[in-house]
Amino acid sequence: MGYCMADAPIEVHDHAPVSPTEIPVAEDSGHLLYARGFLLTSSPVTAPVDHWRRARLGAWYLAYDPRNALTVASTDDGVWVALIGLALDLNGLSADRSAVVRSLLTARRRGRLAYLAAIDDLVGRFVVIDGDGTATRLQTDATAMRSVFYASASLPRVVAGHAQLVAEVAGADRSGFAAGGWLTDHGAYCLPGRATPYAGVAQLTPNTELELESREVHRVYPRTAPEPASVDETVDELRELLQGQVRELAARTPLMTSLTAGMDSRTTLAVTRPVHESVRYFTYSLRYGAHVDNAGHALDLTTARTLAGGLRLDHQVVIVGGTVEDEGLRRVMARNSQRIHNRGLAAAYLTDLPADRLHLRSNLFEIGRAYYRAQRRERPELTPETMAAILCKKNATDPDVVAEFAAFVADTGHTRFDGYDPYDLFYWEHRSGVWLSTVYLESDLAHDTYTVLNSRRIYGLLLGVPLESRIRGDVYLGLLRSMWPELLDWPVNGRPRAPESPRASSPRAAAPARAVAPTPTFDTRHQLAVQEHPDVERFELAVPAGVSRHRIVLEPNDPRGRRDEPLSLEAMVAARDSANLLVVFHGATDRAKYEHPRFEWQSTLAEFDASVLYLADPVLALAPDITLGWYVGTSAVDVSRHCARLVERLAGMLSATRVIMTGTSGGGFAALAASRLVPGSIAVPFAPQTTVSRYYKRRVRDYLTLAFPDHELEAVPALFADRLDMVEQYAKATDNYVYYVQNLRDAFHIREHLVPFAAAAGITGVGGTSADGSRMIVLEDLREGHGPPPKAQFVEQLVKARKFLTQRAADRTS
Repeated sequence: MGYCMADAPIEVHDHAPVSPTEIPVAEDSGHLLYARGFLLTSSPVTAPVDHWRRARLGAWYLAYDPRNALTVASTDDGVWVALIGLALDLNGLSADRSAVVRSLLTARRRGRLAYLAAIDDLVGRFVVIDGDGTATRLQTDATAMRSVFYASASLPRVVAGHAQLVAEVAGADRSGFAAGGWLTDHGAYCLPGRATPYAGVAQLTPNTELELESREVHRVYPRTAPEPASVDETVDELRELLQGQVRELAARTPLMTSLTAGMDSRTTLAVTRPVHESVRYFTYSLRYGAHVDNAGHALDLTTARTLAGGLRLDHQVVIVGGTVEDEGLRRVMARNSQRIHNRGLAAAYLTDLPADRLHLRSNLFEIGRAYYRAQRRERPELTPETMAAILCKKNATDPDVVAEFAAFVADTGHTRFDGYDPYDLFYWEHRSGVWLSTVYLESDLAHDTYTVLNSRRIYGLLLGVPLESRIRGDVYLGLLRSMWPELLDWPVNGRPRAPESPRASSPRAAAPARAVAPTPTFDTRHQLAVQEHPDVERFELAVPAGVSRHRIVLEPNDPRGRRDEPLSLEAMVAARDSANLLVVFHGATDRAKYEHPRFEWQSTLAEFDASVLYLADPVLALAPDITLGWYVGTSAVDVSRHCARLVERLAGMLSATRVIMTGTSGGGFAALAASRLVPGSIAVPFAPQTTVSRYYKRRVRDYLTLAFPDHELEAVPALFADRLDMVEQYAKATDNYVYYVQNLRDAFHIREHLVPFAAAAGITGVGGTSADGSRMIVLEDLREGHGPPPKAQFVEQLVKARKFLTQRAADRTS
């Protein structure tokens, strides 16, 4: 969905989630009751837990656990949309909650189909509610992992995230399915249809929508047949969608995920490759009963330890006992989820794993793997009786079970759909939506949960792949081979698999597979072999397409320097089929947070129409505490000049006709410095420094002391003004273009850097264009104070700068 403004003004209220560590702890574990839940009623009621927040949604009263985010967008004419939980937009993964909900409301105002299509593009674990004064409707995420239960027409209007909470507030009695031993007596993995242990309380299943006033359920997906696609096409589309999610999530919150011997866990591991250094990986070890000697668990543990050791992952083994000793915690767990999965495991999550982590789960992969057809190709028509037989290994003809499935089919519209196998939808909507969601409810007291596949759009892609390919799991294997092929060096479920080289057709394929042991010529963070070059003039691309890593020796090139030590320039190239070459310089680097080399904006630029050259400032390798070097280099090594020559050579190799250099803050200075040395290129600095000596004195002193030890500190700015002062350089004519973006709420950089530059560059005031049209200043309201721009606006301005360059270059040649 796009992020355009609606016709009517939209007001957004965003209530950020509270960290679990900030929730007041109760001795009886009462603070964990209905964790991450919500309660929606048509009249005021007492919240089940004291720390829950309250809000009004139209005529409805909402109480919710503040561990959840709540974002509400509304217009003056009474239309509103509310989002509870975590959702990313696959069309703009960097969009924050307010932008996502604003866009949902914009779509909602365009019409119901536009709104449903917008929800299709969401991924995460959430509930979305909309209203307009006449009706209020509620949906879950794609697989209903954010569970929703509601009271039927015979009871008061109550909707909640836990079945027992609905029953308590609505006054529902226990149902026949609440009898102890029902699941065992029927050999069932969960209750039939939408049944719960409470009479008149039903579960909202995936792909349906609840109208709160009438309590009617309507099907909202699928609306059209899936588009047939090959495995390669699907892998190519999914790869960036999945890895883009973990990049964005890792930028927002710490992540953790489990490691096992299985294929789905291995695929999730591959998805986390871009951020694997910050992820906590764990494997649980069951130490009770028959599990102690269980071969499957032993294989999981052994494989996980071997993987973690070989890849140098942050890995933890979680020991799980057989019982939950704390009586208060046991009572809370019994109310949170009536279906017992492994309460000892949930308790271990609570006590042994970091509380601030988002749990990436490797569930829900089976939806794309034709689970039931993989067991038996030929199956009977999927009737309520057939559903009962699938669920119940015993007493499958129980009339209450068949009746529940008949109601499930009638109320949800679970009938045949063009292009979809009803067995796929049954697995999606019942086994996943009803059974698996109870597993998530059980562990909610410890962590929130996220699955990268949990989007209708993604499942539509997976279900468009041919049946035999789905049964073999070809898409998941293809994703693994394209994202981290070395992972297949370890057996999957104890069975070795021969790794394949990444497909040559993939524009973002990794370098050819090689050992992952860290060596000076292998980048373990980006999992790429590092090509070493003795100097810029002998720089070559070993692979003409895809992503590659490079280390280039920068020899002394400034005779004013009295030392002849070279520097080492770390670079990464994403070579694509494009006429544009984008060069990215990073800004100041928090050395406690980021390692050198730092390549900025990778996920943001993954789909940008350009080959991208990422450069890391080599001065940062000289000292562990230096944070900023402006790519100036040392007294003997002019890094900007070397970078400019590297850009010229790479542009020639890639046949790039447009060269764009960008960076924020100190990286913006570097873009200005290097671009002026490459005729026809454009510098796109964001809130840059323009004269090094006008920046904060301590930063300047630290850098000059390190890089110019052979000169008197006070003399350096004047002696090396050609490298340290872009105001002076742009007071002269240059053969490049400038598209200077300045944040309006950054007073220091406007006063100290923009104003002097604009005057020297021949631009009247602090905005506008130079007389010859080659230099332009753009004033934008980007953020409070100094810092990188929002991702969407960063890309937007790059696109505008590219158009500016194209037009000005055409004007110059006409």
